[in-house]
Amino acid sequence: RSAFSKSQMTVSLYKLNADGVNAERIRVRLGRSSVHLIEILEGLQEGDRVILTDMSEWDKFDKVRLR
Repeated sequence: RSAFSKSQMTVSLYKLNADGVNAERIRVRLGRSSVHLIEILEGLQEGDRVILTDMSEWDKFDKVRLR
């Protein structure tokens, strides 16, 4: 769970592609939350990897490449 995530909201996250080098912005709908966990209602499948760190510096980009 990201420190910025709150229950019952839609957030924008970067999901890693299969290559693990590129990531694409997606919309994720969140459900219930606890101190350490948050429910994913839409936008991710089990096993998907996302970037949880602050990516606000890259908000104008829909795709990023990791180094």
